[in-house]
Amino acid sequence: VLIIAVMLISLGAAGRPSQAQADGAAASPTATLASLDTILAQGTAQSFLITLTRPDLAGMLDFYLMDQLKGSQIITELQQPPPTSFEITSSAWVSAETYRVKATLQPGRRDIAVYISNYNGPWLVENIDRLPAPATTPAPTPAVATGPVPVSGNGPGFLVFQTQSGGDIYFINADGTGLRHLTHGIDPQLSPDGSKVAFTRWQPRYELFTINIDGSGEQSIAQDWREMKSPTWSADGTRLVFSFQSGGRLEDEYKRINLIKLYQQGGHLDIPPNARNVKIENNILTYTIPMDAHWFLKQITLATGQYFDPATGEYGYAPSWHPTNPNLLIYQSRDGLGLYDAQTNIARPLTNDFRDRAPVISPDGSRIAESYWQDGHWEVHTLNIDGSQPQRLTDTPITVLAAKTKLHTAFVDGQERVVAGENPAWNNAAPAWSPDGSQLAFITDRTGRWEIWIMNADGSNQRPMFPNGALAGLTLNYAGVDERMTSWRAPSLPR
Repeated sequence: VLIIAVMLISLGAAGRPSQAQADGAAASPTATLASLDTILAQGTAQSFLITLTRPDLAGMLDFYLMDQLKGSQIITELQQPPPTSFEITSSAWVSAETYRVKATLQPGRRDIAVYISNYNGPWLVENIDRLPAPATTPAPTPAVATGPVPVSGNGPGFLVFQTQSGGDIYFINADGTGLRHLTHGIDPQLSPDGSKVAFTRWQPRYELFTINIDGSGEQSIAQDWREMKSPTWSADGTRLVFSFQSGGRLEDEYKRINLIKLYQQGGHLDIPPNARNVKIENNILTYTIPMDAHWFLKQITLATGQYFDPATGEYGYAPSWHPTNPNLLIYQSRDGLGLYDAQTNIARPLTNDFRDRAPVISPDGSRIAESYWQDGHWEVHTLNIDGSQPQRLTDTPITVLAAKTKLHTAFVDGQERVVAGENPAWNNAAPAWSPDGSQLAFITDRTGRWEIWIMNADGSNQRPMFPNGALAGLTLNYAGVDERMTSWRAPSLPR
């Protein structure tokens, strides 16, 4: 037990300090988790009710239900007649595990109680009660619109996001209204004026596209550079730089080493610094060496179609153009982040940490946000534009780590053994700056499924970005291939 406790303390302190640690402040873990549980339970209830009153979302109804409710009589009864609107009348915790939301469905003023609980990670509806009609008929009340209520505190502008790399691409206002489907593709990025989106596709051919923000005018810009990814706009919107793959090792390498045999043979153990999933069980060491594909950058001038090759070498990946300096480009290299100067056509290292991934530059050009591979999971970090003052913004509370790292029994090589749990840490990745640079949107799986969250630029006030159910029915996934999930610009377009 002492060993596990020490391991957890070490894990919680590994890597760069969080902002709270740096400031010497710490919120109550119990209060934080209780507040988060309330938000997640409320969001599940509202998403379920929205789906219940939207015929176009009927196919997603089972997504919010525990198995015993799927296709049950109560669901059938609630849909006769089909509800067209709802009004939430009260909500409260009725036990340590169950949250109850009372609501009225129209037409027919049908009162129900929806019970929500955590079901192995996701928050789901576990029971629904039909409530008796009130003794007296109350005065009629206006119908409540079923569309998402605007979220306050997210700031101005609008976002585009992808459900997954190569999946559907959507538009949504920062306040959680106006969701609409645009197209499908990889790494959508808004132009500086917010009028267009650049993205790529790999099927039926490798291709770079732009599309208007209203979903019209999709146009092919460049073709046939292998695995084109991560387009970035120049500050004036006249050029795009993208990554493409050419040569190198295209598959992960799995290593399995018998440590006893290695010792007996006098061998030398040398684990590569970029090894992932390093484990030792029964004197067997296993780890994975990530693929070592060679990536290059390509620039295209939109008006002329002219190409140019930035001198970033064979590890130019995930570029981010400086928002005010047309000559500077930050990109991911083999050994860290690199800085390219177009005026001299010279690139130089900015950091020497290979875990720095997929950088994005703040609107004022002073800071970089990135996905950082840390202790077997992803975290969001920031650093200055010159590579100095790295800062970790996200981490997993020690209470969560402790709960998920409990010892349990399992059969290993045919024998029952006591083993630790899997990596218990949350993943936080793919940051995107708000138009004023005061906040960051990011992707996290801390609730058991991938969601878009938001936080202040210093890492404080982390919360769901769209708790109003705006993305109900959509499934997000971050695959850890340095994808850019979101892009955020201002001003907001008319709804």
